Amino acid sequence: HKKRVLLVDGDKQGNASQYFRLYGAQEGTAAILLNPALDALETIYTTVYKGLDVITSNMDLYTADRELYMDESRNTAGALKAALCRLGDDYDYCVVDNGPAVDTVALNVLVASDDVIIPVRPDDFSFAGLADLVEQVESVKAMNPGLMLQGALLSRRSRTKVSGISAVKGTGCEDETQLSPCETGGRANRRRRLFSWCSFGKNKKQWRSICYRNLRNDIV
Repeated sequence: HKKRVLLVDGDKQGNASQYFRLYGAQEGTAAILLNPALDALETIYTTVYKGLDVITSNMDLYTADRELYMDESRNTAGALKAALCRLGDDYDYCVVDNGPAVDTVALNVLVASDDVIIPVRPDDFSFAGLADLVEQVESVKAMNPGLMLQGALLSRRSRTKVSGISAVKGTGCEDETQLSPCETGGRANRRRRLFSWCSFGKNKKQWRSICYRNLRNDIV
């Protein structure tokens, strides 16, 4: 798309950093959160993909989360946003890969974000957690009124039925309205079309392509 993209790894396990073979002891997201004077440019690493850079993460985020929670001397919820704002117009998009935990790091990510996309597996446990994430996004709007929950993106297919979503049954294209909306644990998701990106193709590869293409066309 000829866009410059910055990927910020906000997951303590550093899976995104590992994927790009950049996982290590270097300064990254944790350092940005703990040191307001640190220039975020010093923590950016290039990848083999043109136009894609990464701010890495590692287990230091565990320590950063605890220290941010205990620090009453500054607005720790806005630490990541302040650091990213200093990058100016260097990037067209900034994507933050956040972990599943509901903690101070996740709060920083939501305060710094414009949009939220939730990858989710089609199973009952994931949908139960999805309801909690929706509530967390709504609560953060007090600090970030412009925050928008754009939707949830199924990360895989399932051939069984789970609460609130009809999964793929056999081959052939299924009606994408089966995916919208979902009910989780008896609590409605405020009737959002959370799964509107995922209509089904005839095979796994085609299905993933359709989901990605719909997401790309809607967001980019």
